[in-house]
Amino acid sequence: MTFCVVFAVYAAWIGAWLLKGTLGRHVAWVTSSGGAFAYWTAMKLLLWVLPSVVLIRFSGRRVRAVFRMERLRLVLAWGVGTGLVLGAISLLTKAVAHRPLLALSLSWPQFSVLVVAPVFEEFMFRGAVLGNLMQRYRLPLANTLTAILFLGLHLPGWHFQGRLWTNLTSPVSGALAIFLLGWVFGFVAHRSKSMVASILAHSLNNLFS
Repeated sequence: MTFCVVFAVYAAWIGAWLLKGTLGRHVAWVTSSGGAFAYWTAMKLLLWVLPSVVLIRFSGRRVRAVFRMERLRLVLAWGVGTGLVLGAISLLTKAVAHRPLLALSLSWPQFSVLVVAPVFEEFMFRGAVLGNLMQRYRLPLANTLTAILFLGLHLPGWHFQGRLWTNLTSPVSGALAIFLLGWVFGFVAHRSKSMVASILAHSLNNLFS
């Protein structure tokens, strides 16, 4: 069931991109920063979060269990620690390439990158998908499959933004980076026993990258 739901999410996500293009030609508000944020947040709630709740409940788990924080120090150590390591790698890469180290701005896209995406993506993939696959497979295989599925969710957006081929063929970034990050986030969630840790690591990585 897990794979069927994820593939259905892929199809629905492609539909969301097509709908966004159609609305953008007729409703100017959708193309604004705030309008785009509202549209994509609503789509993620509908197409990512709700199916993830179904997956979690189908596996016999409770939604609140994926957010458990009984061992707060462990969660912070894995989440913040991993996020800072990933951030340091990102800053070093930028410094070598003579690129600006940080490009922060108070905007809806920035809020989406730092908060909405980490929470919703981690809830779906580390909370629902990885948790379900761990009931059938050992961590290495379950986490690898989850990382591949995590990468797959990025493909429609790259296609509609005209960056699909570039990201697929880039040797050190793009698809490879997304897969590796997905694997790291899954490992963090597993070792900390909480999806909150992977959310922290994901958010900090996005902050620095």
